[in-house]
Amino acid sequence: MQRGKPDPETFLAAAKKVAVFPSRCVVVEDAPAGIEGGKRAGMRTIGVLSPHPSLQADLVVRSLEELPLDAFEKLLS
Repeated sequence: MQRGKPDPETFLAAAKKVAVFPSRCVVVEDAPAGIEGGKRAGMRTIGVLSPHPSLQADLVVRSLEELPLDAFEKLLS
């Protein structure tokens, strides 16, 4: 049975499917529950402030257009 966010099950299943350790994954989310689920899975997080005024992610941007080109590299280094 699939549990909803913030349960990390979905994120961990995705990492397993692509054979990548969770610590080498970055979750891009626009909801607090998704950010929390990614963190619970042991992943780095990018929060996109679309419907929410603030997010507790490792990196927060107002839109994906603001995402620095090296964001993923920096989060995983």
